[in-house]
Amino acid sequence: MDPAGKFAALVTGPPPALTLDVACSLMAAAFTGEDRQDEVMVRLDELAAMCVDQSLTGVLAVMRGRLSGNRIDYYDPKNSFIDEVLSRGLGLPISLSVVAIEIGRRVGVAVLGIGLPSHFMVREAGRELYGDPFNDGAIYDRSGVVGAWSRLVGEGHSFDELHLAPVSERVILIRMLNNLRGQYVRTSDPRGMYALSVMRGAFVELAHEAVEHAKWVRHLN
Repeated sequence: MDPAGKFAALVTGPPPALTLDVACSLMAAAFTGEDRQDEVMVRLDELAAMCVDQSLTGVLAVMRGRLSGNRIDYYDPKNSFIDEVLSRGLGLPISLSVVAIEIGRRVGVAVLGIGLPSHFMVREAGRELYGDPFNDGAIYDRSGVVGAWSRLVGEGHSFDELHLAPVSERVILIRMLNNLRGQYVRTSDPRGMYALSVMRGAFVELAHEAVEHAKWVRHLN
């Protein structure tokens, strides 16, 4: 089974089996054709071993100086691929947040994804403590997030308490695929369109796209 198929099987399988490190490794391999899952696991384990403070603050301290937001080439697809993020030290808000979540999981800290409009952050479970891996691991309490709202998400997005609700692994993966969809459909990249059709097709949440996925596959054939 190819990486896109393995990703689909993971998404449609039992929920406990779905972890972001494996899913994001398969996602990257589906688009690039290079399976670097073993490297991803080793690097995440190495980062976790450096974490001396079992908290979100400790997780972000490990990442700070090693991983940062790619502001120069924000739309480079590599910013979404966890293997490239870990090897280059550059990523998007959501891919860097995935790294934080996975480091936290390894050291026993529940780090949750927070899907803001046009931005992504993390929060430590059980505490109103938020972190921004894209912006040098900045730490906020709830009032700090509200105060920095316009700077974090840009103009035109009014604050809503629902934006601070944690999102599931499935939502994170769909959002990552949303970021990649525009790039690969725009260029009609064969591998990319096939990967999108298989991986997005695995989500019942995206069942309304089924006709579009079939068009992508027919186009490739």
